[in-house]
Amino acid sequence: MKLILLGGISFKNKAWIEEVAAELKTSFGAQIMYYDHWETGGEEMDFGVEGAKLEKVCSRLDNFGVLAKSGGSWLTLKLAAEGKIKPVRMILIGPAWNWARNNGFESVELAKKVKAPVLVIDKTCDPALPFNQLEREVKEAGLDNFKLAELPGDTHHYEDVIRLGELVREFVYE
Repeated sequence: MKLILLGGISFKNKAWIEEVAAELKTSFGAQIMYYDHWETGGEEMDFGVEGAKLEKVCSRLDNFGVLAKSGGSWLTLKLAAEGKIKPVRMILIGPAWNWARNNGFESVELAKKVKAPVLVIDKTCDPALPFNQLEREVKEAGLDNFKLAELPGDTHHYEDVIRLGELVREFVYE
């Protein structure tokens, strides 16, 4: 299975997603999707432009998964919920549900439309969405296809790429 990798919105995620790709390269044909604003120096992602790029990349693939962090998670969930991409597995890291709500994404409604197995990795005290809040919302929404993994920490940076790689491999090969 090939994995399409999307970082978070901020440019500082570029180096991080490259570390994740290096960790996963021997297990998957990992391909990073670089955002246009990373190249132009812009601050904000154009979800229309990046969504079209992700659709195009995925349209050429039969058996693929998507690994996405933070804002990239919502781009992925939106397109999957709309049926525009059809990943067989999704891995969402630090999904920032509160950010999504504040930016016009109906978090729970989008998540309910996704039928593929989803692994959500979140830190205990991630300021963008603490694990206990994620766990409560997933349970209340009845998202039975969502598997949760908690990592210790109180930041939105997921620096332990080795542990992330272990969790991804366990999920994809279960």
